[in-house]
Amino acid sequence: MHNRYDAIVVGAGPAGSSTALFLGKAGLKTLLIEKEKYPRDKICGDAHSGKTISVYRELGLINEFDALNKAPVRGLTMVAPNNRSVTVPYPNAKGLDCAGYIVRRIDADNLVFQAAKRNENVTALENTVCTNLIFENNKVIGVKVLDKEKKEVVEFYSRVVVGADGFTSVVARELKLPQPSKEHTAVAVRGYWKNVEGLSDNIELFFTEDVLPGYLWIFPLENKNANIGLGMLTSDAQKRKINPIHLLEKIIKTNPMIVERMKNAELIGKIGAWNIPNGSFRRQVYGNGWVLVGDAAHLVDPFSGEGIANAVTSAKFASEVIVKAFEKQRDELPISSDLLKEYSLMLDKYLRHELEMSYFIQRISRFKFLFNMFINKAATKKEFRQLLTDMLANEETKKEVKSPLFYLKLLLP
Repeated sequence: MHNRYDAIVVGAGPAGSSTALFLGKAGLKTLLIEKEKYPRDKICGDAHSGKTISVYRELGLINEFDALNKAPVRGLTMVAPNNRSVTVPYPNAKGLDCAGYIVRRIDADNLVFQAAKRNENVTALENTVCTNLIFENNKVIGVKVLDKEKKEVVEFYSRVVVGADGFTSVVARELKLPQPSKEHTAVAVRGYWKNVEGLSDNIELFFTEDVLPGYLWIFPLENKNANIGLGMLTSDAQKRKINPIHLLEKIIKTNPMIVERMKNAELIGKIGAWNIPNGSFRRQVYGNGWVLVGDAAHLVDPFSGEGIANAVTSAKFASEVIVKAFEKQRDELPISSDLLKEYSLMLDKYLRHELEMSYFIQRISRFKFLFNMFINKAATKKEFRQLLTDMLANEETKKEVKSPLFYLKLLLP
């Protein structure tokens, strides 16, 4: 009985810790398994949108989140390949006086993990690696884990296993789910710099020719510190034989919009790299006794690269469905796929269209002449600046990019 739980969550990033906390608050006995020791860093752009913060508010974490060292985001600067730029205000998120915050993942992730760990219904294991799923009659009934400190393998059993273990998900691998092609993944690199000039409350995106359809970003932190990185499609990086770290260093040293701002800047630590599972790849996210959330479910926005918001949103949806499933299926068998199907339907209803729209924008942003034209128009015409602002606030407005009229307006003087 010591090794039996209602739910097992593999991975304690934002998606996993949020799932465990939601389930724990609902009264389910939950095991949270994390391969690292907290606090741990996570290579990321560190952007936490209003959607992310609204989920943390539901979890009762808003006061702790407010106490973190963070920088507000109130605007967006976009720089075209021709170095023409436009700046627009970011609409405030619900309940905030800004659009969101840049918060180091080492701090934000630790906050959610520690909250889950404190919950009376959650048992958290750190330095513990999930090595295998345990199956019975093609249903997932538990996991095998390796305790890295004790060097011993232990088996745990549950009625549902939640795969929240990111891009290289062991849960997805054990389920033998299809892997995405390189066109549906991205590689990103990030470093922290101090003494960066010209920072404001705006996040800055540089759509340089070498990176399209990705971008280089400068995200402000406190005291002239900044999170600076770039992300690009894995297929492009391999085709062009690009080392993303070398490319980031080159652009910082040569781009006329950046070089002067970095003349007194110093890199803090090292530049790190990670892989991004884009939501342009549609992965199966549920089955008999299992669901996938966050990066393991491939929910990162293909254009913006934002992943935390959809990760914690998927945690919320999955938790709601799991709790309902426990109420309907009261035996001790693994939760059936029929009862977990609603989770996939919720993703389709609330996230899938946005991911598909972003994938379309990602593909057309490969054409630098369109990008140059759009930023030129936005820089000179109020109508286009308003359109850009509306696209940031309203999912429906993004549909205009699919309209032939949009491109006709671009071409007209």
